[in-house]
Amino acid sequence: MLSSISWQHYLAAIVILSVSYYGYVILRYYQQEISNLFNRKQNNANLFPNASVASTNVMGAAKLDVGVSLTKSEELHFTDSSPDEVEPDATTNVTPISNTELSYSPSVELETEAGNLIKAFQEINNKPEFITLLRILINSYKRFQDEIDLPAMLNRIVEISKERLMFPLTLTDLQETWA
Repeated sequence: MLSSISWQHYLAAIVILSVSYYGYVILRYYQQEISNLFNRKQNNANLFPNASVASTNVMGAAKLDVGVSLTKSEELHFTDSSPDEVEPDATTNVTPISNTELSYSPSVELETEAGNLIKAFQEINNKPEFITLLRILINSYKRFQDEIDLPAMLNRIVEISKERLMFPLTLTDLQETWA
């Protein structure tokens, strides 16, 4: 007799019996929850019947540090703001500095920043990285190409680097900059 039942019929029977058993258990023992689930008007009291309604204080009150006191804002006293009085005798003679004295030309700025880069690579023997960073630096001054004499600047950078870098730097290394 068992040989006439296929595996498909056996698995279908097991699934049907399992679904019907668990359906009966759910309907029998969870009637209230199912009716509340489908009922649009849910009572908050029915959702958590065992929860206590009284609120509990979880944290205590904040304790002030020793020597600290609180003052109400009405008790704080402020003075009116007024400009400071400057005595005419106390002023010193200050000569105004013109904008031309403060600002450098782009070629001086480029030479200064190239010098800083050379200082950073004094003890590092990494020529490709130095050349890459130097090209980035020079290309950042491309907007000042009318004001900067690039061949003279590159010669100056090569001269400075001969004294300070561990590796030799030549003009051919910097050929592709500012192309």
